[in-house]
Amino acid sequence: MFAAYAERGDVISMAKGSTEVSDMRCLSDTAPRTGGAATIYSTQRAAGILLALAGMALQWASLHSITFFGTVVRAGGDAGSSVAWVANSVCTFAVFLALFVVSRRISSLLDDRRTVPFAAACLGAGAACFAAGGLLGASSPLIFAGSVFIAFGTTPLIVAWGEMYKYLNPKGEQLLVTLVAIVCSVVTYFVETHLPLALAMVVFVALPIGSLACLARSRTLLADSSSAWGAKEKLPMEKSPALFFVCIAVFSIPYNCLRGSEDMQAVLADAAAWSCVLAVVIVAMVAVALAEYAAERRGVLLVPSAVLFLLSAAMVLHLMGNVSPSFIVPSFLYAGYYLFLAMVYLALGPLVATTDANPVRLFSGAMLANVGGLLLGSLLGGLGAWLGEQAAALVAMGATYVIFFAGCTLLYNRSYSIFRVNSYDEKKYSFEYLAPDSSGLLPACAVDAIAVDNAQPLLDAIKTQCDVARDRFGLSSREHEVLVLLTRGRTIASIAEKLYVSENTVKAHTKAIYRKLQVQTREELLMRVQNLLREES
Repeated sequence: MFAAYAERGDVISMAKGSTEVSDMRCLSDTAPRTGGAATIYSTQRAAGILLALAGMALQWASLHSITFFGTVVRAGGDAGSSVAWVANSVCTFAVFLALFVVSRRISSLLDDRRTVPFAAACLGAGAACFAAGGLLGASSPLIFAGSVFIAFGTTPLIVAWGEMYKYLNPKGEQLLVTLVAIVCSVVTYFVETHLPLALAMVVFVALPIGSLACLARSRTLLADSSSAWGAKEKLPMEKSPALFFVCIAVFSIPYNCLRGSEDMQAVLADAAAWSCVLAVVIVAMVAVALAEYAAERRGVLLVPSAVLFLLSAAMVLHLMGNVSPSFIVPSFLYAGYYLFLAMVYLALGPLVATTDANPVRLFSGAMLANVGGLLLGSLLGGLGAWLGEQAAALVAMGATYVIFFAGCTLLYNRSYSIFRVNSYDEKKYSFEYLAPDSSGLLPACAVDAIAVDNAQPLLDAIKTQCDVARDRFGLSSREHEVLVLLTRGRTIASIAEKLYVSENTVKAHTKAIYRKLQVQTREELLMRVQNLLREES
C-alpha cells in the first residue's frame, strides 16, 4: 500500500460532469484537454463558487441600497435621516463588538444553524420598514426602525460571508468571487435606482433574501467539495492582523467625512448626476479588477493602493473646490469605498483559508475598525459646521495620513502587510493524490503515518507505474519524465522549473501524453496509469 504527497498545486481537478466529489483527488493547473488548456472543476464546486459570487453581489447591492436609500425612493439625500444612519452605525458597532468579545467561544457563525434564521428575521423586518417608509414618503420613524433591524441582520452575515472564504482557493477563486461580485453589486444597485418605485421596493426586499439563500446553498456545495483541496494542516498565524485594522479604519475616515457634505448630498439628490457617478464607479472597478488579475501571479494586492489613491484624490479635489463636472469627486469617493469593501475580503480571505485564524474574531475586528473609522469620519465632517467644510476636510485628510503612517511605522514587521497579504507559501499547501495498491486505495492524508525514510520507495513505486505507461504507449524519455511529475501532483509551472524548460514546452509534452494515453483530464490520466499497473500484476 502506498501514496504520494502532492508537492505543489493550484486547484483540484474533478471529472467532467461529476455532481459529487470524486474519490480520486488530483491536481489540475494549465494541463490541456483535447481542446486546449483548461482547469476542470466538478459541477458541484463550480455551482458553489458561482452561488457564492451571486450571494455576495446581492449582499453588497442590498447594503448599497440601504446606505443610499434616498436614491432608491427618488428622494435624494434626505430620505434616510442622519439620525437613522447614526443609529445604524452605533448598532452595527455594538453587534460587532459583541461578536468580537465572544469570538473565543464561537468557532463559526457560518456553521451555526441560528445565524440564517436570525438574520432573515431582522433583514425582513428592516426591509419592510424601509419599504413602507419609502412608499409613505420616507417616514423618519420607519426609516429609523429599519436601520436598527438592518444593523442586527447584516452584521452576522458580513462575518458569515467572510468565513465562506475558508472554502475558496486563495490562488484565484477568492479574487474571482470578490471583484466580480463587487462590480455586479453596483450594476444591480444601478438598475434598481432606475426601476419604477413599486418594483424598486420589491427588488429592495428581494436582495437580502436572495443573499441568504445563496449563502446557505453555496456553503453546502463548497463544504462538500473543498475537502479535495486546501491546507493539509492549517498554519498558525505568524503575525498580528493589527495593520489590517489600522488601514481599514484609516480608509473609512475620508469616506464618511465627505459623504455628508453639501456637494455630495446635491449629487445624491440629482438622479442624472448620481447615474454618472455609478457609471464611472463601474468602469473604475472593472479597470482595477483587470489590473488585480494581472498582478495576482506576482502575489501583489493592488486594491488597497487603488483605494488609498481614489479616496485621497476625492479629498484633494474637494479641497480645491468648484471641480467640474460636479460628479467627479463623488465618483472617486464611491469607487474608492466600493473597492474598500472588496479589499477587506481580499486581504483577510487568505488568512481564513490558510491559517488557524478564528474568522469570527478576524472579521468582527475588521468591521469594528471599519465602523469606528466611519464614526470618526462623521465626527470630523461635523466640524464643518464650525470650521467650514474645507477646513474639516483638511483635518480629516491630515488625520487619515497621520494614523496611516503611524500604524505602518509601529506595526511594521509585527503585522501582516495589507499590500501583499495574498502572497502565501504554495509549498505549504497540500493537495491530495491517490495511488493504487493491490488491496485498495490509500488517501494521501495517510502519508503522515508513514515514516519519512519510506518516502523514496513510495516515489519509486509511482515511477514504476509510469514505466509501464511508457512501455505500453511508446512515450519519449522527456514525456516519461513529465508523466512522473504529473502523477506526483506537480503543476505545469513546477514541472517547468524542475526540468529547466518553458511552461509551453511542458504543456506540449502534456498534450502529447494525453493524446497517447487517450485521456482528457488529470484524473483520467491517473486512473489510466493505475489501471495499467493492475493489468500488469
